[in-house]
Amino acid sequence: MNSQTTTKRIVKVILCYSFYATAVGAAALVIVWEGLHPTSASCFGERSIVEILQVVTLLLSICCAFLAGHQNPDYASLPHFFMGAATIAVIREFDFTLDRYVFDGAWQILAFSVLARTLYRAWRHRLFFKEEVGRFVGRASFGVMASGFFTVFIFSRLLGQQILWQAIMGEGYMRVVKRAVEEGTELLGYVLICVGTMEYLRETLKTFRAHERVSHIKTRFTSQVFFEEKWRH
Repeated sequence: MNSQTTTKRIVKVILCYSFYATAVGAAALVIVWEGLHPTSASCFGERSIVEILQVVTLLLSICCAFLAGHQNPDYASLPHFFMGAATIAVIREFDFTLDRYVFDGAWQILAFSVLARTLYRAWRHRLFFKEEVGRFVGRASFGVMASGFFTVFIFSRLLGQQILWQAIMGEGYMRVVKRAVEEGTELLGYVLICVGTMEYLRETLKTFRAHERVSHIKTRFTSQVFFEEKWRH
């Protein structure tokens, strides 16, 4: 690898991770903005900007996973698993709305339906799925995505416990503070998951292009050998 190629690669990585850093910073600014401009019931509530942004990041993750799976349908089991997991998270974010305007327990039925279909597809293509997971755990996107998952489903849940904030704030306890911390941390986790999915898409595109180049070289070599053999005969 020559110096010019190395420089281009470094610049691409810097630009890519600068974009990711901007996304994380933007999420933090949204949390700050909502804290400085509270609107009574919707402040860090079901219809808050933070909640909406959580759904947007999940939808972006679904789009990235779809594009990654579209590159090679034979190895789309893992991207479909990502899509299923993100869809369940979206349904969960609308739990209050679904329970109130559809029927009580609607979100659980939808979530378990998507979960069942996702697990069935993974089991049906288990050989491809196992191979894809084996490659995925060695990539940078795995670490980012796993960090987001732990942030959403472990860290934010433990940090957002009501008993903790009642102990910290005492008689001055305000539920909105607890919600701000919990929803803000959850948003950070979803942004990390989205960043991890974007990185997975970038890695998939890079691998796909490399395979295309190798396939093109093999095709040209085979054609050349064929014509040389034909010419000799």
